[in-house]
Amino acid sequence: MRPIALGLSLLIILASITATSQATANPDELKWSRVNIPTEGTAGNWVLASGSDVQHLTMAIDGTLYCYASPSGTSYTLFKSTDGGYSWSYTGKVKDSIVALATAPDDASIIYYATSSNIYRSTDAGNNFVLLPANPGGAGSNYVEITSIDVAYLGYYIVVVGTRDTDNGEYGGIYTLDERTPFAWTDTNLGNYDVYAVASSPNFPGDRQLVAVVTDETDTLVTTKVGDAAWGATIGDARLGALVVATSADIAFPEDYDASIAYYVLFVAIDTGSGNGDVYRTNGAVATDLNIGFAYGLSNIDVTAVAVSGDAATANLLAGTASSQVYLSTDGGSNWTRSTKPPTGQSKTCVLMAPDFADSGKVYAATSGTESAFSISQDSGVTWNQIGVIDTDISEIVDLAVSPNYGQDDTLFMLTWGGEHSLWRSLNGGTRWERVFTSALANVDEIDKVKLSPNYNSSQVVFIAGAGGGNPAIWKSTDNGQTFNRRTSRDPTTGATFTIDIWAVVNDNTLFVGSFDAINNLGLVYGTTNSGFFYTTRAEAGSQSLNSIALSPDYEQDGTILVGNTNGWVYWSNDNGVSFEPLPPDASSAPITGSITVAFDPEYSRNKTVYAASNTADKGIYRFIIGTSTSWKSIDGTLPSGGMVSQLVVSAGGTLYATNFKADGGMERCLNPTYSLGPKFETTTSGLDDGATLSGLWLYESRLWSTDTTNTRLMTFTDSLTLPVTLTSPPKQAPGIGTIINYTISNVSLDWEALTGATSYQWQLDPDPDFSTVPAGFEGNTTASSTPLPPLEPATTYYWRVRAIEPALSPWSAKWSFTTSLGSTVTAPELYSPEAGSSGVPIKPVFQWGVIAGANSYELLVSTDASFGNPTILKIDAYALQSNTWQCNVGLNYDTTYYWKVKAIGSNSYSDWSAIGAFTTESPPPESVTTTPPPATPPPTPPPAPPQQTIPDWVIYLVGGLLLTIILVLTTILAVVIRRG
Repeated sequence: MRPIALGLSLLIILASITATSQATANPDELKWSRVNIPTEGTAGNWVLASGSDVQHLTMAIDGTLYCYASPSGTSYTLFKSTDGGYSWSYTGKVKDSIVALATAPDDASIIYYATSSNIYRSTDAGNNFVLLPANPGGAGSNYVEITSIDVAYLGYYIVVVGTRDTDNGEYGGIYTLDERTPFAWTDTNLGNYDVYAVASSPNFPGDRQLVAVVTDETDTLVTTKVGDAAWGATIGDARLGALVVATSADIAFPEDYDASIAYYVLFVAIDTGSGNGDVYRTNGAVATDLNIGFAYGLSNIDVTAVAVSGDAATANLLAGTASSQVYLSTDGGSNWTRSTKPPTGQSKTCVLMAPDFADSGKVYAATSGTESAFSISQDSGVTWNQIGVIDTDISEIVDLAVSPNYGQDDTLFMLTWGGEHSLWRSLNGGTRWERVFTSALANVDEIDKVKLSPNYNSSQVVFIAGAGGGNPAIWKSTDNGQTFNRRTSRDPTTGATFTIDIWAVVNDNTLFVGSFDAINNLGLVYGTTNSGFFYTTRAEAGSQSLNSIALSPDYEQDGTILVGNTNGWVYWSNDNGVSFEPLPPDASSAPITGSITVAFDPEYSRNKTVYAASNTADKGIYRFIIGTSTSWKSIDGTLPSGGMVSQLVVSAGGTLYATNFKADGGMERCLNPTYSLGPKFETTTSGLDDGATLSGLWLYESRLWSTDTTNTRLMTFTDSLTLPVTLTSPPKQAPGIGTIINYTISNVSLDWEALTGATSYQWQLDPDPDFSTVPAGFEGNTTASSTPLPPLEPATTYYWRVRAIEPALSPWSAKWSFTTSLGSTVTAPELYSPEAGSSGVPIKPVFQWGVIAGANSYELLVSTDASFGNPTILKIDAYALQSNTWQCNVGLNYDTTYYWKVKAIGSNSYSDWSAIGAFTTESPPPESVTTTPPPATPPPTPPPAPPQQTIPDWVIYLVGGLLLTIILVLTTILAVVIRRG
């Protein structure tokens, strides 16, 4: 190699650097980020509201919901939702104890609330309130308090208020306020009754009817007032019967309600506080107890709210009880069933039907007491989920299940603890959650595990495990967690119940469950093919309790199962869990230490590789090859000091991940865990708060989830760097790359496609294809997706590759190669002989030219035409010359001028043609003069020779020229195609 003009080369390299795309990282990739979970307070939209006690649920005509609640996180009490109850906010800065709410029948912006003594009105959807004339009927003094309100519209608003007197023998009344002259309340002269519900007829502008539920402390009755007539005067009162003394009530009108008919029908809910209430249907002055609990052996039930949709005879009815149960009827109240999964809470169930109930079946409920909440049902009240203002906490995320189709349905199931276990479902990756199951329900003691069937995409099967009815149990849902059926876990040999310590789900019906027999010190693995209804296999796996279980990626074919226990042992089964043996098989003591998590390599069927991780400090991650290894090999040599691995998963592409549950431990990541010379691990903590502790690990394709137990957060991490960089330029095996300057190749750069999330890359260039000894200056890092190269040798093949290195490693790209150019016209072969312009050159001259470094052969053209359109000598392709000297073996014409040129050819490259040389051949030799001797006796005449066919020279030249032209055109086209990739 000739001396390099280093300064000039550097200037050329700098000049060659152009604007390149910079690598950028998506903020949601390659760093841990928080997944929204149900939280309390304004920031969490009051999905959680400890101590909420939700009451007086009311809907405006535009669907806006209002309720009274008293969560411990705020002193405000009036809450509002404009999205069907999924998010709530306090409104109006109301801090009063609210006893009733009402909205205007014609205007969604007008809402009223009542305290025990006053009525307040808002005309801006609850943002601001003004006090109406104070103390209707003396409320707020002498034991008189407001119990109910309603508002009617006659082109102006009539506010109706019911009161009671809590003294025995003293009574409240019903009062109205005409807002045209809002100065005082008008007594409607009810008489000696306490009022527990008051409502205006839905046709009030036409019939002027008010309806009230009242009691004289002995009986409860439904009474009406039409226009200026007295209460009960027009039709008469409907008495509900002896011992029915209301402490609260509710009124609901069917859609065909008509006060002008003597036997109009309406429905009334009665809460007596003593279990003697129920739902009543009144036909004018006749009241009928509907006995909603009859099918369940209950003669009476206290009911706090009733809602109706449709005409009276065939109406859909909902009744919310004082014990947070909901009863429903689809035939006007003749027959009743109760919710199979009721709302949570303890008392005062308020129910509402959505405006589109007839089509959607959507209904709402609000409850009071422990685990009170706003709940929603999408199936007309059969099953209920809690979605807002929920009286619960999330102090721990216990388990998570991710849809096998995540990215299309984005379904997550999250199990939490906060006084009760709660199973949450999100259909949009955590944007919105519903609580679908809880240990607050009857016969549910605890829930500590959740898993989805691998066939979830088609079956929507969800399994949860815990205890119910005092026994260990598994629940199965076939409707995406909406309803569950319980199975008690019993040993097939002894019939005794057993706890579910670990489990694996094979399909919609087949499970393996690990447990521990403390009496006999046995780790046991049970198998069931009917979702835990009963178990058919029971296999021993060591003498300690079990910590983890994993199924082979090809379990359906190979029947292989791994189990890790709590004392350093790993067991495996290759007979579908019928029997287990330790790994290694001849181990006499625990091969590892601590609680063991196990996993299969995705290529297990080929490489028989399995992994184990220990939660013992500094023990880390191990690898074992079944049938080959004799001991477990530690493979994570870079685990941070004190690291303790709590979970282990391997992606379908072979990337291994493990959570280090030491504070600030983060996640271990390895792209090549099967690498025999030592896998490369890296620790990922980006995006985690100081002190964060990761526990649990769930994976779907390239996205992971874990829980930060320090901060009670669900975290996610998208790993976009598990795939290699895609190279683009120079093209694979490209020849003739670069320009020669001062005997070296310059102006060459490497280009590749940017990897999503990558911020820095490492590149390598090497004449050696195994990259074992990369020359100095032939590797480096860059934040761009291209890099200029240093000066290169001409006519040399180089191999190159690229990988991302920040914020995490990617695999190396494919290995590509290119071959540098032999040079430009400056370094084309120099012609020596025949010398340019020489004459008298022999007709079989010796051609000679300068040597070009790296050339394997040379092409020679000789022609009488300076454009070489019809060459006389054509030494190209397979006929190219192997050296820089050639003795012509073709006789040229005498006294003829010839033109010639030479091109050097490398293994994958070539030089430009040399300059054109010209020479003239020698003249023909003179003819010699000789004396002819006298003739001798002539010899016998030989027979004539057969005629000899000859091809004229012009034909040979024409055909040769045509062939040369075709070859040159094809060569040029091929070169252009190769250069353009």
